[in-house]
Amino acid sequence: MTYYGAIVGNIFDMRFRMVQMAQDRGISEAARVFATTRKTVGKWKRRYEQEGLAGLNDRSRAPKNIPHKISEELEEQIVELRRRLPSWGQDRLAEEFALPCSPKTVNRVLHSHELIKKRKKRWQKRKDLRERKKRMKLFEKIQMDVKDLSDIDRYWPQMKRLGLPRYEFTARGMKTGGCFFCYGYEKSLINSVLFAGYLGQHLQKYGVKLNEVIFQTDNGTEFVGPPNMKAQKSAFVELIEDTFQARHMRIPPGQCTWNSDVEAFHGMVEDDFYDVEDYRNAHEFLAKAYGYQLYFNYKRKNRWRDRMSPVDILRSEKNGKVKKKVLNLPPIILDQLIPELNKGGYLVPAAVRKEHFFTWIESLFLTIFKVFVLGFLRVF
Repeated sequence: MTYYGAIVGNIFDMRFRMVQMAQDRGISEAARVFATTRKTVGKWKRRYEQEGLAGLNDRSRAPKNIPHKISEELEEQIVELRRRLPSWGQDRLAEEFALPCSPKTVNRVLHSHELIKKRKKRWQKRKDLRERKKRMKLFEKIQMDVKDLSDIDRYWPQMKRLGLPRYEFTARGMKTGGCFFCYGYEKSLINSVLFAGYLGQHLQKYGVKLNEVIFQTDNGTEFVGPPNMKAQKSAFVELIEDTFQARHMRIPPGQCTWNSDVEAFHGMVEDDFYDVEDYRNAHEFLAKAYGYQLYFNYKRKNRWRDRMSPVDILRSEKNGKVKKKVLNLPPIILDQLIPELNKGGYLVPAAVRKEHFFTWIESLFLTIFKVFVLGFLRVF
């Protein structure tokens, strides 16, 4: 995709990739690859170096001075009248109170203060995000994020007493709404790599083609590495793009609504699970977490997806290559994966057969080791 062809898509991600290539291979080469001008590449490269990721966002083009703008006193008067008379429209307010402005100006003020409930028209509903999700392919895009569990009143005392993990590493498919999650004591890059490897190999096993999947994350260091990495890929991005041949997409800074699906799940799992359950030990915690994941993916109906569960949406698609067992991924504690590999044991629900589990661990360990070694050699 060219730079100008990405204007209607994730232009932030395209600008970031263009700046990365300009830093690595030069402005002229980046302009040629992205089919734009050297002036455009230089502008975004300069803004990125001066302001960081925030410099890749569009700047406001609104004029600084508006000669015909009404005074603040008049604007406050219009707002006060509307709140006192919520059923009156802009024409009646302007006429009855002899306001020194037009009804269109009154309407603009009411809109700016969110005092008008806007009705969606039919063409707008067709462009609704829910309709776009219905047209997506299975596992076309997966949103990933990390939830801090230490601010949950019921979970925090148990976390301190039983030594339970603090962070939940979560992934959610936008098409089905199916969720996968694991746990970690640290919000670290290695745990994100382990989670991505665990999830990626599971998806491959049940028929998902990873080269057609987009993994979307925010700009946290647990995904993209520290800010001083510049154009170099983190181990997480390298695992996604080079090993799995998938695509990694970053959302703009501060725009958490871009990851609204996984953020919505964080709210649901807190209300349905963490604020409800008690545990005697870490094994029971993992077993109950596994049970909630099965309930969410196979039983829980989602009213924003036509009262269908993730497995219902999976079955409704005419795609026999992806099996319904793809929604069954037992949660594990990521920090203990490599140390427990040497001991021959692991905190994992009994539903996972041991012979398959240790075969998977060996494969995942070799994959992650390869990613880190190649990254180390590239530096030197």
